Amino acid sequence: RLLIPFTSGEHIGFVNREGKVVVEPKYNMYYGECYNENDYIRVTTIMTYGFQRANDKVATYHRPLYGLIDCRGKVVLETNYFHIVPAIGNHNLFTVQDRNYGYSVITAEGKEIVPPGRYEWIDGFDRGFARVKSFVKYSNGIAENGNVWGVINKYGEEVIPCVYTNIWNFYGKSHNSICVVEDNILKQ
Repeated sequence: RLLIPFTSGEHIGFVNREGKVVVEPKYNMYYGECYNENDYIRVTTIMTYGFQRANDKVATYHRPLYGLIDCRGKVVLETNYFHIVPAIGNHNLFTVQDRNYGYSVITAEGKEIVPPGRYEWIDGFDRGFARVKSFVKYSNGIAENGNVWGVINKYGEEVIPCVYTNIWNFYGKSHNSICVVEDNILKQ
């Protein structure tokens, strides 16, 4: 491995192959391994927040915030995201959910492929495609209330328009086709 995790107290850091500390212990969890130069590790820090209750007591909560580091321990994406979903088969593409619950698609270099707010929800990419859920349905060029599904490619282009009431999950399923539902009719 190019990066090897270690713990110090409650935090996780990383050393390189020579045993030199390249990331001081500051993360709470990590996901993934670096075996190649193009691998990334998802890391988390904890965001603590609270709400005052009716009895004047404060309820405190903890939520992980996700970020990315590269094989040398360099921060690629700061730990500012509620979710980071890596693309299957593309080490450089990620679906992220920001602190405003907006979904977008970005590269490891920070290039925005799909801006936040375009879709209500974006799944992870598998074989260069991802399911999306839209706020808006277009019928004869007129915008209507959405909650419709479509599919985008790795460039952010809709390859299946957002007109379906459901598209079955295909992320990580190794399917060669997808199932869609339109007007309660299953199509493949």
